[in-house]
Amino acid sequence: MLPTILEKVFTQSEPDAVFTALMVALCQALQCDRCFLYLRNPQTSQGKITHSWVSDSQRPNLLGSDWIEEIDIATKDPLMVLAFRTPEAVFVEDIETAGSDILNLTYEQEYFGHRALIHAPIYHEGQLFGILEPCVFETPRVWTDSDRAIIAEVQTRLAPLAAVYVNNTVR
Repeated sequence: MLPTILEKVFTQSEPDAVFTALMVALCQALQCDRCFLYLRNPQTSQGKITHSWVSDSQRPNLLGSDWIEEIDIATKDPLMVLAFRTPEAVFVEDIETAGSDILNLTYEQEYFGHRALIHAPIYHEGQLFGILEPCVFETPRVWTDSDRAIIAEVQTRLAPLAAVYVNNTVR
């Protein structure tokens, strides 16, 4: 069961409206600074950040990035390599102490600017359709069992919506 603020998000009928509302609601529920949704077409292996919200306009919000070939991302980003292997979310409490098998510290600092994050793959029918990524900028963050349960439920609910959105908007 999700917190009420998140349950309300999923009462909307259009994927775009759900995704837009989810960015803010998830940041509120998890007390995060930014959340973005990267969606990809598994047939073309291209994706982009389609939805994002950031609490401080001085921070990168990453919205509207160009479609990026997954191979380019995978060579720089061990988190994406993990996402292609498993639908399990990765909860990083501190990028500065996470191992290089989990993330590329320089890449994370340069492109994302966060300190702690959740990297939650969105799978539908065995295919990776996207990544949901809430984060905290300034300090490390211990992710609770409640945070983990929320993310697992959101991943499940997002999966069919992500597939519909990608199939209807990405050719």
